[in-house]
Amino acid sequence: MVWVKRNLGLVIGAVIAIVLLGVAGVYLVQKRGEDQAVTGELDTATSRYQELLNRPVHPGDQNGRVNNIELAREEKVRMQQFLEKVRGQFGKSEVPSNISNREFRALLDNTISELQRKAETLGITLPQKDYWFTFAPQRTAVEFKSIDMLTHQLLDVRDLCDILYEAKVHDLKGIRRVPASSEDNNGQDFMTDKKASTNEYAIVTPYELKFQGFSSELARVLDRLLQAKRCFVVRSLAVDQAPDERAAAAENQPMNANLAMMMRYGRMPPPQAVAPPTRSNRPPGVLLDENKLLIELRVDVVRLKEAPTNTAGRQVAQNVQ
Repeated sequence: MVWVKRNLGLVIGAVIAIVLLGVAGVYLVQKRGEDQAVTGELDTATSRYQELLNRPVHPGDQNGRVNNIELAREEKVRMQQFLEKVRGQFGKSEVPSNISNREFRALLDNTISELQRKAETLGITLPQKDYWFTFAPQRTAVEFKSIDMLTHQLLDVRDLCDILYEAKVHDLKGIRRVPASSEDNNGQDFMTDKKASTNEYAIVTPYELKFQGFSSELARVLDRLLQAKRCFVVRSLAVDQAPDERAAAAENQPMNANLAMMMRYGRMPPPQAVAPPTRSNRPPGVLLDENKLLIELRVDVVRLKEAPTNTAGRQVAQNVQ
């Protein structure tokens, strides 16, 4: 007891050390058990992963009635057939690539000459003599800007005019297209507020057709747009009664006669009564009858971009393998 009293501090320190060692031992045993549990779970997951890696690549049921690889291959074939069918609906591009200024000049002159000759042969009135179908700015040009876009637009206009000609419209009042360069800037031939749009798959170019004819000609135009080998989308259709050109000429004739008499005799003759133009008695609710119509048609021409061959098919094949 005397030694304990003399070394009381040492005894207290030893007791505290022994208690701490006991607590540390209990903590170590507890954490070691948790570590072993985690290690066991990791070993189980690793073995499961190795089992999945070493399993034969043949997804399906155990009886072999469902073979997902074969189904994926069949789906690949169906996808390729579907893509070919869809592309076939848009028609194949016949536009020459890398066309030069000289080649475009020959193509432009021949196409415009052919369209003018066809209109004269079919008796279709054009907006003006020597009409150039919106390509008047390129009529005397030597160096052409945006030849690729001009070539596509020229062939688009040719195809649209062929549809109007086959429908036997009476008068072609005008065509408008989107500008291809800064030279195409007049509102008579160009839609300055529109432009061609494009995405990953196609290029969409708008056009405006204005012509005169009866309801039967309009029906034939719409039918030929639907049956065409190329993709035409009708965006809008406006129909109005065509102005009577003979009535307008008759109204101007008395004025011209009065002007000639005033110049000859120095006086104005008394005004003459002019009969009002006759109107057809159409029942209410009838929009289209056999009166000549002025038709404005806005059409989008959709052209697919050239895509790599069987891109989708190769992607599917990579996913299957």
